[in-house]
Amino acid sequence: MHDPATDVPADPVDRARAEWAAVHPGLDTSPIAVSGRLRLVAAAVDRLAEEVVREEELTRAEFDVLCALRRSRRALTPTGVSAATLASGAATTKRLEHLTARGLLARTPDPRDGRVSRLALTPEGTALVDRVLPRVLAAEGRATAALGADARAALADHLRTLLGALG
Repeated sequence: MHDPATDVPADPVDRARAEWAAVHPGLDTSPIAVSGRLRLVAAAVDRLAEEVVREEELTRAEFDVLCALRRSRRALTPTGVSAATLASGAATTKRLEHLTARGLLARTPDPRDGRVSRLALTPEGTALVDRVLPRVLAAEGRATAALGADARAALADHLRTLLGALG
């Protein structure tokens, strides 16, 4: 199966839609054409980045925490890290504990509220992000290399619009 209009071979989403059409012929499965492919592409890109950060004995989610702190250039609270990485508090806590134990993060009490800690990268954490980020970006660039520059820009614009509509 393939799309004769584009001469692109069928992918798992096409196969799933064909299977659904056999089970529920009247069901509109067109939303899967976008949402299913978004999930598959996101998973594939994550796998490529994960390969890079695994060499540093990190998960992609842990690397995202380090990147959030590096980008902010200031100490963040655990809640701020959760917001920056779109992770739950429990997941963030686990990641922060591991990164602190590795010496990549430093925790200091907030001077105004001792119940809250401030998190900052250690020099080792900063060096790790600065060393690994170019490799992660290169892997992500390879993932989108099949699209030309104009197609990548258009896709980025469409995804920005979709994200904005979803809130």
